[in-house]
Amino acid sequence: MPNKEINKFEKELEKLRSKPPGSELAAVLNKLANVALHSDPHEANTYVLEAKDLAEKLKLPVEQAKSYRTLGIINREAGNFAEAMSYCRKSLEIYEKLGDKNSMAIVHSTIALTYSDQGLVDKTLEHYHESLRCKQEYGADEDELALCYFNIGACYSGLFRLEQAQSFYETARKIWEESGNREQLAYLYNNLGSLYGRKEELDKAREYFRKALDIRKELGDKKGIASTLGNLGSLHEDLGDSESALDFFVRSLELREEIGNRRGVAYACSCLGGVYTTLGRLDEAEELILRGLSITRNLKVKDWEIHCLENIVKLYEAKVDMQKALMYSRELNTCLEGFMNEKSMEKIARLQVQFETEKKQKEAEIYRLKNVELSSMNYQLRDALADVKKLQGMLPICASCKKVRDDDGYWQQIESYISDHSEAKITHGICPECMIKLYGKDFTGEQSGK
Repeated sequence: MPNKEINKFEKELEKLRSKPPGSELAAVLNKLANVALHSDPHEANTYVLEAKDLAEKLKLPVEQAKSYRTLGIINREAGNFAEAMSYCRKSLEIYEKLGDKNSMAIVHSTIALTYSDQGLVDKTLEHYHESLRCKQEYGADEDELALCYFNIGACYSGLFRLEQAQSFYETARKIWEESGNREQLAYLYNNLGSLYGRKEELDKAREYFRKALDIRKELGDKKGIASTLGNLGSLHEDLGDSESALDFFVRSLELREEIGNRRGVAYACSCLGGVYTTLGRLDEAEELILRGLSITRNLKVKDWEIHCLENIVKLYEAKVDMQKALMYSRELNTCLEGFMNEKSMEKIARLQVQFETEKKQKEAEIYRLKNVELSSMNYQLRDALADVKKLQGMLPICASCKKVRDDDGYWQQIESYISDHSEAKITHGICPECMIKLYGKDFTGEQSGK
């Protein structure tokens, strides 16, 4: 299928070459680069660089974003992680401005893979969750959401949380088998093979690896074929079948070298060197493992560096070169300590962020509750004030008739003034002193009612 697509786009490209360069040419170049990614990365790089230059010159934001993402993938495959991340960020920035949630989800997944290749599982999970969020926001179908389930499952597998990984994988498997998504099923079967290998269910592991390999051969996915061949090599090595393991690792290394996957080359060299050590072919083993170690150190990929160092220690022990075995053992310990410290610092940073987030959430809730309480008290106060009218300031009153002068200068009965300026209701009665003045000092109040 990829070859047919490449031929189709190459014919389109040939026609467009005779015209002034425009958006159609940039689009076809990007399509060619995308199709060639897994079969011929060198050719893909040629196409995408031309697409990028043309899109930048003509100010075509969509084609720019596409070319940046493809360059991110190519650089990730080559182990140039800083360049890969830079291109992916540029792509994401354009899609964010365009509000293209679908493409944002795709770029987040590419960024996640870049972090995954560096062993940064927390960052990987973060961007896969961002990808899932974007897909949910634009209403992605089940087939697309399955990719998120698959990726999250892969992260859990990397954390050795195998039951959770299997649960996410199975959800994705049901969707893709129903939809017939062969390319994604190949990735899924490959990962299920690795998962069952970790669970020591080796027959199931081999079954899924074979399924993945068949599909990848059918699709012409060289990178995928190399990955599955390497997995089959590791499986046969675990089974004690060194000759079969050797064959798988050799084929895997050849493909990785062909497509320029430096990280994969380093891992394949280490694995192949380990098998050569088991078979007693120690000089060949030394050459391969040292090559792998050199690449991992240039790429600064700690997990594969540890793998190489473990194999090189075994090699020099087999060669009875205890001085070198000791030297590399010390390097291995230093590398392990640094790797564990890195992981610990990542965990501490993650927990710190979680703590700060929870703290802010609690503070916001307390603030909200205080505002609710304050608002309630304000309502009560307003209600109370609504029931009260205060008389304030100096109040002029006649010393003789006791009339009160209002603000307009008019004199009025004190009863009327109080009624106008408060909520009080005036009723009349006679105080004891006035009662005596009016009725005499022998008056004692109400009659007994005989």
